[in-house]
Amino acid sequence: MFKKRNLIFLSLLILGVFLISGCWLISTPTYTITYDGNGHTGGSVPTDSTVYKENDTVTVLDKGDLVKTGYTFAGWNTAADGSGTDQAEGSTFIMGAADVTLFAKWATNTYTVIFNSQGGSAVSSKTVEHGGKVTKPTNPTKTGYTFGGWYKEFGCTNAWNFANDTVTANVTLYAKWTPLYALRDTGPAGGLIFYVKEGGYSDGWMYLEAAPSDQSDGAEWGCYGTYCGADGTAVGTGEQNTIDIEARCATDDTAADICANLSLGGYSDWFLPSRDELNLMYTNLHNIVPPVGGFADYYYWSSSEFDAAYAWLQNFYDGVQDLYYKNNTPRVRAVRAF
Repeated sequence: MFKKRNLIFLSLLILGVFLISGCWLISTPTYTITYDGNGHTGGSVPTDSTVYKENDTVTVLDKGDLVKTGYTFAGWNTAADGSGTDQAEGSTFIMGAADVTLFAKWATNTYTVIFNSQGGSAVSSKTVEHGGKVTKPTNPTKTGYTFGGWYKEFGCTNAWNFANDTVTANVTLYAKWTPLYALRDTGPAGGLIFYVKEGGYSDGWMYLEAAPSDQSDGAEWGCYGTYCGADGTAVGTGEQNTIDIEARCATDDTAADICANLSLGGYSDWFLPSRDELNLMYTNLHNIVPPVGGFADYYYWSSSEFDAAYAWLQNFYDGVQDLYYKNNTPRVRAVRAF
């Protein structure tokens, strides 16, 4: 009887030891978190070396220096295409019963393309995604110019190719403008362009055009002894000088009167040039090789008045400007601005 009891006790003892040992040998499953840069182009993918068990709390790592050219980091996601569960940097979630891979989620950058028309009509800016091509806008307009395309810099050296160039940053494109007329081109009235205003169209004009031939081979400036207030000498003052002379000098067929009443080439906006305008006509048309415009090597009146007795003229033989009595009779050549 004693031996039988001892045998049972020993059997139970062995069974208990086996059961206890078996419990220690059964391990609890563990899982890992893997971070994937998902096409990143720079920086290091963060690494989580922690071993997690089911129901453990996981803190999502920051992206660190991870970058992708043309994209902005938008958090982590459980699917490479971003269709899974979003996980923000620093957020937490409960670990399930499986390994987890978190993929970097990238939002495509968008950029602004600004069109600087450089004095032309306004052109609206456009928004383009990274690597995209901007749609060519409607051409702007600018009085006195022909549009010459969009360029990558203010000086208009390198043209933007709308078919090939892609947008990878905010960009400003600049309009290029080509004057409709150059010096010595034939103008709208059939005369010759002798001045192109620096800075372009302003105050209603950009070009000065000389009539194709003289309007008189000898006419008085007019109203000797009367001051008309036509004292403008600079470029751009000839038209007002002519108006002032006509308002204060009633004599017909003076130099200014001939120009003011001229209808030529379909235009009637002619005037007697100021002293500086007359000099430009001499410099850019007559004093070149070969000369153009059919000018005589003789004196021409300007509309610039000195006082009641004198006005300015210019000798087209040598270019000298001087004062002459108003009742003398130099030649007359009308001009117009447009």
